Amino acid sequence: MVSDLQRALDTLSRDEVIKLTREVIDIPSPMGGEGPLAKYLADRFRNLGLDVMVQEVEPDRFNVIATLKGTGGGSSLMLFGHMDTTWGGDEEGVKELGPGYQPASYMDGDWIYGSGAYNMKSGLTSAIAAFEAIVRSGVRPAGDLIMACVVGETCHTQVGQYQGARYRGCGVGTNFMVGNGVTADMAVCPEPTSGRVSIASGGYVYFEIKISGNPGATYARGGEEIAVKPAVDAIEKSQDVMAAIKDWAPGYKKAHLYRGQEATNVAIVAMEAGHPWRPTKLAPFSRVYLEVDTVPGQRVIDVIKEVEALMDECRSRDPELKLDLSVVQTPEGGEVSEDEYVVEAMSRAHTAVHGVEPEITFDSWVADTATMIRAGVPAICYGPGGRSAFGGSGYYPIEGEHAHADDLHKGSQVYIHLAFEACNIPRD
Repeated sequence: MVSDLQRALDTLSRDEVIKLTREVIDIPSPMGGEGPLAKYLADRFRNLGLDVMVQEVEPDRFNVIATLKGTGGGSSLMLFGHMDTTWGGDEEGVKELGPGYQPASYMDGDWIYGSGAYNMKSGLTSAIAAFEAIVRSGVRPAGDLIMACVVGETCHTQVGQYQGARYRGCGVGTNFMVGNGVTADMAVCPEPTSGRVSIASGGYVYFEIKISGNPGATYARGGEEIAVKPAVDAIEKSQDVMAAIKDWAPGYKKAHLYRGQEATNVAIVAMEAGHPWRPTKLAPFSRVYLEVDTVPGQRVIDVIKEVEALMDECRSRDPELKLDLSVVQTPEGGEVSEDEYVVEAMSRAHTAVHGVEPEITFDSWVADTATMIRAGVPAICYGPGGRSAFGGSGYYPIEGEHAHADDLHKGSQVYIHLAFEACNIPRD
């Protein structure tokens, strides 16, 4: 007699996983523009006869939550992931990189390329394929199985001239979801962990450092000496500040280890300076954007005070330096114990499919799991994506985002194993 688990596994199709992944990549869903993909997924779930909730986070931005109701008495499991992509493909410096960064899928052998193939449409579709296979099999676990597709996870922020939905991210969808009553006994986010079980996600404090100068002339003048106050070049001053940050960073990273490993980073991620339309005048301002990563347990206020002290040192070394520090964004990390049930169940599911136990680890990226953990839901990251066609695993290379079809198919099998264990265990 075929077991319920086997019936669901038999319903899963590798070709369907590939087809679904390519269809989802082919629907552009940059930050703020997730509406068309949300509609596609809501219609898809409704066509399976599921109970579907659509949450309007803001105009044309919708969370989609589909629920397969259990027969009763079991625990609820949520598989949840974000629809937004890291890049829209139209950004300067990104649109020139080629098709692997565009919302149009293509295949090279068994590798699927396109915007979101890494982060994280491949993981999302792997989870959806597993969810749908269970639905189509006709088998009903005891507990509810929830598939949530959310907007606005990727780390975008409104700053300066960059305003509007395109820049409202960093967990707005999951925050809205849990703040409006959607929850579960446990949750798994299919971020690209390369099949590792990630029990912790990091955070950061994001700063804007504004340095003021004056628009002194770049040219020389002949004739008699003219008594003027020397110009202050904001670009030159910002270079001194950035050098101080680079000197400070190694000590900060060593002081904030996680599980005995270096887990934070200090990065200058952007800068603006001067008026490019105005030759012959020095830059009267510059802005440096600084990211200081945090690990679970760190307090945001402690990081702020440490960076404030660093800026005070810069001022003391250069009395001419005019500098203003402001905090732009502060997502916090989260963690669960290795002994948490969802960690152990996820490990058993991986082992059942791959024949070896997965690595238990952490990722310092900002993930929606932290929001779930703060809401009282034990949540981990586990995703089949992350392996590179060029060796190893990690963030996508210049060739663009990609994922292997076999990884995604096996990932779906893992999620099916997990669902049949987790949803059939009594809630107590």
